[in-house]
Order: sequence, then structure tokens, then C-alpha cells
Amino acid sequence: MTLLEQLGDIAKRGVDLLEEAHAASSLPLPADQARTLRRTAAAFLSPTSHSRYQARALAAARRNHHCLETLALIARRSRSISDPTKRWQFREQLCATAGTTAHVSRAATRLLRELNPPPEREDGGRRIMHGEKTTLSFTGPAAQMADIWAAAKSDPLAWFNGSRAAAPATVTTNVIIELPDYLKILAGNGDDIRLAMTNGATITGAELVRRTLAGAGLFTLIHPERGPVNLYRTRQASAKQRRMLEAEGARCAWPACRRPASECQAHHLIEYSRGGHTHPENMTLLCPYHNSINGLPGRGRMARIRGRIAWLPPASQDRHTHIGHSNEPDNRRSGRSSRCSTTTKEAHGPPVFTGRARTGPTAAVP
Repeated sequence: MTLLEQLGDIAKRGVDLLEEAHAASSLPLPADQARTLRRTAAAFLSPTSHSRYQARALAAARRNHHCLETLALIARRSRSISDPTKRWQFREQLCATAGTTAHVSRAATRLLRELNPPPEREDGGRRIMHGEKTTLSFTGPAAQMADIWAAAKSDPLAWFNGSRAAAPATVTTNVIIELPDYLKILAGNGDDIRLAMTNGATITGAELVRRTLAGAGLFTLIHPERGPVNLYRTRQASAKQRRMLEAEGARCAWPACRRPASECQAHHLIEYSRGGHTHPENMTLLCPYHNSINGLPGRGRMARIRGRIAWLPPASQDRHTHIGHSNEPDNRRSGRSSRCSTTTKEAHGPPVFTGRARTGPTAAVP
């Protein structure tokens, strides 16, 4: 067996390495590696009142051939859990997760969010002084703070000095309602429904009724498969179409971006120069930065797949270049519709990440 073959065999025996390190009086390794090995061995092999969890975790780690790096990751991420039972449940579930260290790390992040949800922010404010400058920070109800920000953002000092007042009635905000939620609101059951507004805030259905239709702004209905419903059947670029795009996604459609729709640009999924039409089905909203990098090498691009806005990773960008290009000459000459092409490529290509929540009206980030 070559050295590389031996290394590959050792990499699959992380639990065996922990057992030897736990029993050894000294380790013939560099200090940092020896320290990591001993800490990981202590986390998994020290006597515990949760011996059944411990046994199942070690058995799962052996079954999945987890390497030392993966086990060290699990031990390290579990230290933030104070409850011993939850800590061992966390370790057992991750040991039972097959895959690379990176895959297990992503699973650990999801589990920690469930076990340690972020604390609810309390209303209030704080002051941070920076020499001759001072920063004021306030926390309050999202809808109210969005109204204040809309009035104050162009000249905050003038607003604080009293020469400008918050005027939510002058801010046109698109409230996003999906058809099932609309029916519940009409029936008086809107307390548990969260509606996204294009200024980045959310309100309940009951609060929407209190604000009244005229005060809340414009409304657009969202079809769960085709996207925004074009009530007037127009295909010309207009302010109404932008409001429909804002209704489809209350934030920038790029994954993890939280810029509100009111600060985004209308982006053609099929470039206008390539014959792309200016209508809601061929458009989405991107913040100026992500609009500028969309389609660049190594950055991925946005597309619409089965009516939903999706981000295509860079590895799949070339294979999905023609997704949604229903008006390209090549498709017309071949007699194949792009809708069929989209379904085929999505089925065999890599996963895509949608820019809107799977359920509910709020735009989300994967």
C-alpha cells in the first residue's frame, strides 16, 4: 500500500484516531494538531451521562467514514450549546449526516439556528460617538421605521432638526398579497398573515386593513406558478410593471442580498439587446451591484424557471445560457419551445436558488 493509499485509509477512520489519542499519554504531532485531536477526543469519548447518545454518534461517524476534520468541526460547533442533552443530540445528528466536511458544516449551521434562534430585538435606540461625529441607531416596528427612513434618508439631519417630518402617506409602497392570503384577509382572518412591503418592512393582514387600501398604496396579485398577474395585459414598460416586479420580490432577487425593492433596478433576464421583451415575465429586481455583476464569469446569473425567479450558480451558467429564452431565433428554427428546454435543463442541471420564499408573500434568501 502506497503512502497516499494509507493516508486515504486513515482519513476514513476518524473515530479510531480519536480512540487512540484519548488513550495515549503523548502524541507525536505538532502542538496545534495534538491540541485539536485531544479536544475532539475529549468531546466524543469522555465519560458522560448521555452514553446512549454517545454510542449512537460514534457508530454513525464510523458508518459515514467521517474524517478527523469533520469530527473536530462537530465538536467545535457543539460547544455553543449549553444544554447537555441538546448538545449530544446535535452531535448525533451531525455524525449521522453523510458527506464532506463542508456539507456537515452547512447542516450544523442550520441546526444551530433552530436550537439557538436570535433573540428578539427590543424597541429602543443607542448612540455611538466617533470623535466629532455621532451615530444614532433606532429599533422599532418594521413598518413604522420604514416610513421614517423613507422620509429621512435624503437628509437625516434636516429630518431630526424638525424641518422635515415623516409623511408615510406620500410614500407609495406596494403591498404584496397572494390570492389565498387575500381571501383570508377578506374573511377577517388576517392576524397571522405576514405581508411584505417593497420598502423592506412587513405588516399583518389586520394591520393592512387598519391602514386602509388608499393609505397602503398599490396592490398586485401573485399567481403561484406564473408569477405576477398582469391585470391590464399591457406589454409596454411602465411604472405599473415595476410595481408588479416589486410585488414578486420585496428585496433584491440575488441570494443573501437584503436591499429592499425600492432601491433596486429592473433587470432583463433575457438581455434587451438579444431581443428580450420588457414585461414582468422577463424581468426581476436587482440592486445596482448585483445588476452589474449578473452574468459575469464566476458570478452566476438570474433566470426564471417554471414561473419562479432563480439564481444559476457559475458552474451551471454555460449549460443554462438559454433557459427562458423563448424568443431566440434558434428555438424557433428548431421547432422546440424554450419552456420544454427549461424543464429538461433544470432536471439534469445543478440546483438553483430562488429569490422568493417557497410559501408566503415575503421575498427570501436561500
